[in-house]
Amino acid sequence: MGNVSLLFGGVALFLNSLTLFGKVDLRSAGVFSLITGLLQTFIATYLIIGAAGDPALTFGYASIYLFAFTYVYVGITFLFNLDGSGVGWFSLFVAIAALFYAFVSFTTNDIIGGVTWLFWALLWSLFFLGMGMNRPIDAITARVALVLSWLTLIVPALIGLRFGYFSSAYQWLWSGAAILTTVYFLYTMMKFSMLRTIRSS
Repeated sequence: MGNVSLLFGGVALFLNSLTLFGKVDLRSAGVFSLITGLLQTFIATYLIIGAAGDPALTFGYASIYLFAFTYVYVGITFLFNLDGSGVGWFSLFVAIAALFYAFVSFTTNDIIGGVTWLFWALLWSLFFLGMGMNRPIDAITARVALVLSWLTLIVPALIGLRFGYFSSAYQWLWSGAAILTTVYFLYTMMKFSMLRTIRSS
């Protein structure tokens, strides 16, 4: 069920990234975000109950709520045309939590998991800066969200659903894609930072 949560979370993030590109209507994306958030809330609760108090399992499954409540909050904000500052500041909390999950992943030798959580921490930090601090970074956030929706959510979920495990070949391919993604993000941030400098001069 965790992979189902990841899959639909990835699709919701993909649609939300397209709203920043002006390709999808906010209310339309809001409907899917709300449905996804409610689905993820149900999945997380079901899995935690099934964990029967196991600390490691509960800790892992609880992370689904970070996505679920983000999507519920975003969905309601989009649907009712609310001010996004609340989502922005909530995203700061989630970014901090993501850093903690990354730390735990690295300490348990889950390198891919740790890098994935760092990517998510970056994304939620951008949501905080854009929606909470009103920084003009939608162009950067859109690109980061679009790439991460496929790299960290949709593709891993599909592989996990189909095969139930991640082969060494997949891990090497994912690691290469993660390196290219990091380079692309750095390039994107430098590019738009330079454009703003030129426009302000």
